Amino acid sequence: MERGADIFRAGTGGPGIGGPRLAARRIAFGAGLAVLVGLLGGAASLLRQPNLGVREGTERPMVLVPIGVALSAFVFLVARSERLPAARRVDVGVVYLTVLCFMSSLFRHWLPYAEVDVVRGLPPTSLLLLFFAVFVPVSTWRMTIAAVAGVLADVAALAFTVSAVGNPSPPWNLWLWLLLPNVVVFAVALFIHRFVDRLGESVRRARAMGAYHLVEPLGAGGMGEVWRADHRTLARPAAIKLIRPELLGSGEAAESALTRFEREARATAALTSPHTIAVYDFGRSEDGAFYYVMELLEGMDLQTMVREHGALGSARVVHLLLQVCHSLGEAHEAGVVHRDIKPANLFVGHVGRAHDFLKVLDFGLVKIEPGIEAADDDDPLTEVGALVGTPGYIAPEVAAGEEATPRSDIYSIGCVAYWLLARRLLFPGRTAVQRLLAHMNELPEPPSRFADVDPALEALVMRCLARDPAERPASTEALAEALEATGLAGRWTERDAARWWAEVAGAERAPTPDAREDATVPDGRERDAGPSPESAPPTQDRRARKGS
Repeated sequence: MERGADIFRAGTGGPGIGGPRLAARRIAFGAGLAVLVGLLGGAASLLRQPNLGVREGTERPMVLVPIGVALSAFVFLVARSERLPAARRVDVGVVYLTVLCFMSSLFRHWLPYAEVDVVRGLPPTSLLLLFFAVFVPVSTWRMTIAAVAGVLADVAALAFTVSAVGNPSPPWNLWLWLLLPNVVVFAVALFIHRFVDRLGESVRRARAMGAYHLVEPLGAGGMGEVWRADHRTLARPAAIKLIRPELLGSGEAAESALTRFEREARATAALTSPHTIAVYDFGRSEDGAFYYVMELLEGMDLQTMVREHGALGSARVVHLLLQVCHSLGEAHEAGVVHRDIKPANLFVGHVGRAHDFLKVLDFGLVKIEPGIEAADDDDPLTEVGALVGTPGYIAPEVAAGEEATPRSDIYSIGCVAYWLLARRLLFPGRTAVQRLLAHMNELPEPPSRFADVDPALEALVMRCLARDPAERPASTEALAEALEATGLAGRWTERDAARWWAEVAGAERAPTPDAREDATVPDGRERDAGPSPESAPPTQDRRARKGS
């Protein structure tokens, strides 16, 4: 959490686009670049032929090159180390800039100006200061100190060649000619730094969403972006989903879509089930993006859990489905149909001391696209104003273009249960359109063909998967009662869940970030892969998941 906060939080002592950690990383990059340039320059000098060598009387102290390389390598390691606070590493970078200005200026001024050409190109100090002003996001006072120190280092180097090396002192007008570029660059560097600082401040303001400030990106998808965020006054992390207006089309269609998202955000925020993702806030940013703020969760989604750890036992599946029913029961009573129940939208983790605590995500907030055919099965498919869902988990009547109902969600719960029990989709190995047609026209094979499934639970799952909505359980409350009647409820205990998380999950349980759920391969058939970036749980410990 600290990493992202240091990079993007305002008031860290640097421009709005960064902070000490970002500045330290940029300093490390610059030092590494200096090492590379020094090594290549030194090698080129050693490989030169005698007849192309340095003209007699124009030798410079080549020992400065290995010293500069060693110094740059040291600063590279220090700037990348986490042992020092980021602000101290930036201070080291400012000192390094000053020393580098002195050494490069010493190399430039080493020869007497009375014996060689006066003009020797733009002073290296000017180039270094410009690079620092543009590339390293430091505070204004640090930039001022760096610029003053760099200019004085050039003066000191020229004075050193006169006093210690024995060069004749250039006339006053030559001193002015040699150092005037640095004075001009000093003013230019401060101007550039101020411009970049204001630009960063504009970015920071654009990243302000109500009482929240964006910290670091968690994922991106066709609808927009998901960010980790901090509340400005409360010590409460959150996840923010941004929905960019330009991604929804233009004119009335975009405005209608944003209005619908706002209405659904209000409906979701009104839900109080502990198994429903908590929505803290929503609104529109200064640049017109719609956003809503949710709790940040720790754990993994059921897509990831089954893919990485295998099918689940019948008792655990009942334990999880009862929590889904609890969430959807309240939503259905409030007139909210989820329309996109799938494993990637069912998140399991720790809440307080409870393990295997499930949260239902993404209530009705799905993609807006012109048709129903998509490149991969993780993309929710819709037409504007007609939410559909994900082909692997969509109810037959919805696939046929009818309005989604609570029993449509129950069908999707059956698809999820099938995946949890058999680690298999109902109709694998098909394109998105073929899968939609299969939901409408085919019966799935019983999950017991692929795994050991309790007969009572299997019968209930197959009821949920009935093509006729009237043959499914009448409500999530009825489904919960049927799950209780299997006799499996309570067999998966809190002790079992705690043991599983302790012994099996571990810290390396996050999915591959570029994988896609049921993504199609070039021949049009689908393969097993991981969830999309929008459903992946990217965080610093690879466990906390965005609440989206």
